[in-house]
Amino acid sequence: MHAQVPERQGVVLFEDPELRNYDQPRQYYGHHEPHKYQGHNEAPSYYDQTHPHAHYAYNQPPDYFGPHELSNPPSDLGRTVSIPTSSYHSYNQQQYQHQYQHQYQPQTFEEPIKPPPISTFGAAASNNSAFRPGGPVNLFSRPHVGYLLNWLLIGFFNGAIPALVYPLFGVYFNLKAYQGNAIVALLEFGWNFKFIFSFLTDGAPINRRRRKPYLYIGWGILTVLLLVFTLRPQAEPYMRDGVVLNADAESTSMHYVGPLILMSFARIMVITACEGMMVEFAQREGEMERGRTQGITLMTRGIGQVMGIVLIAFGSFGPDFGGSYAHSLPLRATFAIWTVLSFAGLLVTKFLLTEQPVSSSAQPFASQVQRIWRIIQQRTTWQIMLFGFFQNAVMTLSYHEKNAFYRMRLNANTQSLNMSDALGAAGSVFAAYLLIRKWLNTNWRHLMLWSFLLGMILEVPIETLTVFNKLPSNVLFPLKNFLVAIPYSLVAFTREFVIIEITDPGHEAATFGFITTVHYLAKPFATMLNTVIATDQKDLENDTNEMRWQIATELWAVFVLRVVVLLAIARLLPRQKRHALERKLRSDPNLIVPLVLFLCVVAVFCTVVTASVLAVFPSTSCLKFAGGDGCN
Repeated sequence: MHAQVPERQGVVLFEDPELRNYDQPRQYYGHHEPHKYQGHNEAPSYYDQTHPHAHYAYNQPPDYFGPHELSNPPSDLGRTVSIPTSSYHSYNQQQYQHQYQHQYQPQTFEEPIKPPPISTFGAAASNNSAFRPGGPVNLFSRPHVGYLLNWLLIGFFNGAIPALVYPLFGVYFNLKAYQGNAIVALLEFGWNFKFIFSFLTDGAPINRRRRKPYLYIGWGILTVLLLVFTLRPQAEPYMRDGVVLNADAESTSMHYVGPLILMSFARIMVITACEGMMVEFAQREGEMERGRTQGITLMTRGIGQVMGIVLIAFGSFGPDFGGSYAHSLPLRATFAIWTVLSFAGLLVTKFLLTEQPVSSSAQPFASQVQRIWRIIQQRTTWQIMLFGFFQNAVMTLSYHEKNAFYRMRLNANTQSLNMSDALGAAGSVFAAYLLIRKWLNTNWRHLMLWSFLLGMILEVPIETLTVFNKLPSNVLFPLKNFLVAIPYSLVAFTREFVIIEITDPGHEAATFGFITTVHYLAKPFATMLNTVIATDQKDLENDTNEMRWQIATELWAVFVLRVVVLLAIARLLPRQKRHALERKLRSDPNLIVPLVLFLCVVAVFCTVVTASVLAVFPSTSCLKFAGGDGCN
């Protein structure tokens, strides 16, 4: 007679996830490693996963697959997995004891293991709750230092190209203010299509590699375009020493616009590939350390941005660019420096960056699109899209045309305006450093709201005094730019740090790229609104007392709107890393909200692209819809 089979028993512990303290690290007991849950070490409920008799079930979302299954995802997704609470006795008692006795060994519980201290740059030590195996990446090692150098070069071009817009197009070619704004929009035209390149770098590997081939293509295109700029004949400036040299300078400037638009697409290709690597590296960090890779990346990009702005501020300040220096860098010399740096991007990618090949080539296009759509359906994804769009929109709103107003009020020239922007970029570097050192695990909602409040307290008085022309010293204004950039950068960083927590393996660049594309669309959309609500340039030049009060009222209204919107959308932002993961794992996919959001994004995308295209042609660039002052 066989032994009677014992009944199944189990222990299930539940806890309301809203009562959990997301600012404290998860502490494990015992010797056993917690079970893996959908690629993460965190399960949605708070039972002790080390208990040998735990019974639980979970539903995998249909879009998830592990990093080792990128090329052949399982066909039984959506399955329910149960861990048995007891084992049936085998006829062979010795075999049973040999196979299962380790599950029934008595356990001795120890004190909670304290998380390791925060380590220095590039050598994080904690693997607790890492999303990927392999441990933290040393970004300063030879196989990975090329990653940081790529971001340094990205930051350089992000700073240098916009900094050259006003000296080149506003002074050298004598374009009107609204035409210069249109040029700025066109230089960033490629950002509207960022999600396409993000999708390609994830879903279309080249030679079994997803990142480095696209870095080669991007840097190669940029090098060729800059080499064309360097070798082509240099156009004469509109005016030199008060004498008009080139009356057709405005039409000549259009020869520079087309290549600059193509350059924006090349830069986006490089950026999306680097963003995919950033997500991969960040997900190898433990929970308490996660965010350091992203913070170091932001610091590196900011340093490069400062370098690019400073080069233009001092190199393009001669008489041809409206400056006071006796000489300045010729356009050819500027483009030659850029050519060398873009070619350096090819070299550092080749020799100082290592990428592991994937198991196979691209997946079917329809399958990739379906998985991306399932990611968008997740509540955490579309909530952070909405949050980032409205946050970026209200922070971009302005009450005047920036450069024209500051030139009038502060007697600012191209160099002082660029140096003011360089100080703002330096403030973002310092903000990223503070985030790594002090606030890596701080509540994101509190960090965003308190940072915005501090920035508003610093900015509103200085801006108000500037409007009424009562600023005691012009030195206060660039100092304000540096100080305000620190909290405002923290406000912007919060929306990007969430993306690391909700990205699935295999879709790193696509998820990050699609969400940040929605965030970016708010910027040109808000710029279009600025042409409606901002004070006209002619009214600024009148400078009457009534006009000053009108500008001040618009200033205060913009800040009130920022307060209202940020308070309204604060709950869309998760409190911290575990809360973001909790939302992702416990929420059901939603079809209606993502569909409505997708249609709105398409409408905004079409509007922004149409306005950018109209800004290219002289006959339509004057339209307010295209960023102009209105056609007569």
